Amino acid sequence: MNLSEKNNLALDTLKFPVNYDHRNQTIWDAKGMMVCDIRGWGKIQFMSKSEDRQDAIGELIANLLNKYHRNINAKIDEELFRMLAS
Repeated sequence: MNLSEKNNLALDTLKFPVNYDHRNQTIWDAKGMMVCDIRGWGKIQFMSKSEDRQDAIGELIANLLNKYHRNINAKIDEELFRMLAS
């Protein structure tokens, strides 16, 4: 599958909007399916404001997914998705 096909498959799996749950450090879709677990970020735990950093990353990922879904016909920024995937 190419990148576009993978993105479409992922988007077809989720029910939007997705939301970040600060308490459990997870991202959930609108139907209650867990999408992503944001815990276990090795080095972050040793940085200042580690909990705030993990929450900021969770919020960022949820916001990016929702923004992409709202702009489904827009061209995806492949560099951004490569960065998130690495």
